[in-house]
Amino acid sequence: MVKQQTVQLFTEKILKTFNEVIKDYPTDAILLSGGLDTSILACMLSRYLKPYAVTVGLAGEKVPDLPYARLIAKLFKFPIYVKLFSVREAVEAAKNVIKIIKSFDPVEVRNDISIYIAMKKVRELGFRSVVTGDGGDELFAGYSFLFKLKPYEVDDWIKNIVKNWFFSAKPIGESLGLKVLQPFLDERIVNLALEVPAELKIAEKNGVTYGKWVLRESFKKMLPSEILWRTKNPIEVGSGSVRLSKIFKVSQEEFTSLSEIVNINSQEQAYYLKLYLKIFGGIPKPRKGEKPCPKCGAGIPINAKYCRVCGLYPAY
Repeated sequence: MVKQQTVQLFTEKILKTFNEVIKDYPTDAILLSGGLDTSILACMLSRYLKPYAVTVGLAGEKVPDLPYARLIAKLFKFPIYVKLFSVREAVEAAKNVIKIIKSFDPVEVRNDISIYIAMKKVRELGFRSVVTGDGGDELFAGYSFLFKLKPYEVDDWIKNIVKNWFFSAKPIGESLGLKVLQPFLDERIVNLALEVPAELKIAEKNGVTYGKWVLRESFKKMLPSEILWRTKNPIEVGSGSVRLSKIFKVSQEEFTSLSEIVNINSQEQAYYLKLYLKIFGGIPKPRKGEKPCPKCGAGIPINAKYCRVCGLYPAY
């Protein structure tokens, strides 16, 4: 049982550190999902400026992020632009995403389509910089699979992920001429998060287990309860782009042909693989210091378990 004094110590540290850090991230815009992480950043940014909020979703689908993003934008008086994109726009975005991140991992590409379209809208609006919430889930145990681990295992996972993490928002934004700002990745926040014990990151409230518990406690006087205790939604769910997994397909003949190259497990992955091969001509072989992915043959760093090219995990 963590003592209340410890909770208070870390909540005070979190508020102080976030306030110091955010001053160094002046921005034109923020990608606002209305999730906990981007809402915290919006809250802190609102003390010093009023950036433009951009929220995206697949047209014709339920977009769970939308009401929460509008709530936060209204609360902090941010102008907000909602971009509802079409399947045709998603098709074009998929091509660009695959070219930028060099991957046909279905989950990665599907999530990044929304990020790309949001970043493109930020650029079209004439802005040069944008803030994202990358890193919050990794640093403060926001993923539900971590809830089953022992505290020391959670701590070890976070320490390891900090050494190897990669967020596609940066290369995607930079490809569009944007400066991508990621306050959670600031070493001051990273170092603080590594100090916080796992027992303060994963805890129960009213019989429900939550990740990022200490963040929720820290901002309970500043954010509405429906934001504070909102459960984690992946980008694909929050934006409605999960529907693309049922839309993107290839012919049966193409699926058979592509399956001879990679052991693909869905029509959607076949669709992305087809685009990948058209763009790059083939799958890169392992280089020095890499091992081959058992699924696609691409190179994976010796100490890694995830193939960024096809998405296989665990690869070893």
